[in-house]
Amino acid sequence: MSRAGAALSAPLRRLSARVLDTLARSYRFNRTWREANRELFCGQHALRPAGLAYAPPPARYGCAGQGEGADAPAPARSDGARPLFVTARFRSGSTLLWNIFRHTRGLTAFYEPLNERRWFSGGADADRTDPTHVNAERYGAEYAGMADLGQWFDAEWTYRDLYMDAHSCDRRLARYLAELIARAPERPVLQCNRLDFRLPWLRRVFPNADVLWLYRNPREQWLSVQRSSAGAPPGHRLTADESEDYFYTLAWARDLRRVFPCVDPTQHEHAYAVHYLLWRLSYLFGQQYADVGIAYEDLMRDCAGTLRPAFERFGLNAGEVPGDACAALLKPPMPERWPQYAAADWFNTIEGACEEELARFLGA
Repeated sequence: MSRAGAALSAPLRRLSARVLDTLARSYRFNRTWREANRELFCGQHALRPAGLAYAPPPARYGCAGQGEGADAPAPARSDGARPLFVTARFRSGSTLLWNIFRHTRGLTAFYEPLNERRWFSGGADADRTDPTHVNAERYGAEYAGMADLGQWFDAEWTYRDLYMDAHSCDRRLARYLAELIARAPERPVLQCNRLDFRLPWLRRVFPNADVLWLYRNPREQWLSVQRSSAGAPPGHRLTADESEDYFYTLAWARDLRRVFPCVDPTQHEHAYAVHYLLWRLSYLFGQQYADVGIAYEDLMRDCAGTLRPAFERFGLNAGEVPGDACAALLKPPMPERWPQYAAADWFNTIEGACEEELARFLGA
């Protein structure tokens, strides 16, 4: 290249660099602006028009009446089998529970239907399993031949509009779940980690469904959601650009803060506070909307004895828990790990502050 050409290319390179930098900044700005507007406007979805009540359309026009609008309740299966939804937080033992149901006669257990990995699409994702899930095989096996479910699936169910009250509307979600219920060869069980804050909506749209709720010690669960080697030691301080998401914890909090401001990550010094508040709110939803609740610790200590009341209540396998499946799928008992992470006072201080904030917010 000539000296003149080199001299010319240097300004061009600098100009190109400035243009690319401007575009990058513009993208970040626009993304932030869109999110801010979403927080401002979408956050109003829970408000209802004052003084406005439903009334049926005028009969003279023959319009459809109540029951065919919004998310119409799903019809029951032709065999009369009631679907069972399992609701739980992430890293709470829900995969173990799914695996037990999978090995129970008369049930078709679907693994995490709302997972963004789209088990119905097949391929490597449907076969790959998490090494921490003991004896779990092929998450997507029950979805075989259902690739057409993609026409209703929305990957944003994992991160957006995580709270749905009884008045919310998502016809795609209702249709997707209804298709799984209808297509299950045997009584359907849907194990979900993304429905706990949507239980009011689920109860309205699927009034004939049963709901089983699983929960775990929040301190032990906190250690499990820290998937990276670095994690968040007790002295770590939460930052606005935190790179570790703690198994959806921060992503969920940023969505749910529109409804529950107390979970806003910017209001807390340590990520455990965000985790604890999500756990606590989820626990309240389970208490109010589930038919039966069981603790992970009880499941590990006495699998058959813990599950028997649920099997009897829901009429699963004539009330008999498959003891062989429980024994084969359980991990060896492990001592609690949280005392090695931090002292009890550290946890008590954060949990106490969270309880005060939650009590104020809920008007206790």
